[in-house]
Amino acid sequence: MVRLAVADGQPGADRALNDLCRQYEKPIMAFLLRKGLPPDQAEDLKQAFFEQLLAKNAFADAEGFKVKLRAYLITKLQSFLIDRHRHDTAAKRGAGKVARMADLSETQALRAEPVDDHTPIIAFQRQWMKTLAANAMKELQRDYAERGLEQLFKALAPFITGSSEQTLAKLSLTFGRPEGTLKSDISRLRGKCQNLIREQIAATLDDPTPANIDDELRELMAART
Repeated sequence: MVRLAVADGQPGADRALNDLCRQYEKPIMAFLLRKGLPPDQAEDLKQAFFEQLLAKNAFADAEGFKVKLRAYLITKLQSFLIDRHRHDTAAKRGAGKVARMADLSETQALRAEPVDDHTPIIAFQRQWMKTLAANAMKELQRDYAERGLEQLFKALAPFITGSSEQTLAKLSLTFGRPEGTLKSDISRLRGKCQNLIREQIAATLDDPTPANIDDELRELMAART
């Protein structure tokens, strides 16, 4: 997607660029909110950050640097926030000078601290993991719908996301499927979901070996605890 997004003039490039920004929109917002920023300010900063990425063709740099896209965006976002803070501080002082971090008061320095025990990066990783899972479930829903099984999918999906309030016994009566069959359905659905998540993770890695995918998945899962 990154390669297509930076391929200026190529068919589908604009769509790929738009999809790429949308993929990371919620994780970026989670990071900003965890910084303690009010929602309206976080929204403005998110938009400004993506505008800067596009203006500087930063996604092309990401493809060239051969790093995790997630890590690359976090680094860019942190640099963006530091630059914006220095610019705003200089403007408020009216001297047109960029303030050094050492010149900031203790209160000013603490403004960037998280508002609870979860760091902004962990918030970003948590939301990214939710995005990967949501993407996987959407793809599975399309697959079930194409096979005329969308109602079955909607009944089984909560067992994958951990939000089910139904029992297998009740679903068995509803769909006329034995509980053992439903358990197999859930197991297959969970396996497909995990595979789709791994495929998405692989797409963000320069060297998507099984071991590297496992490492990235463990890091993302650890942020959920």
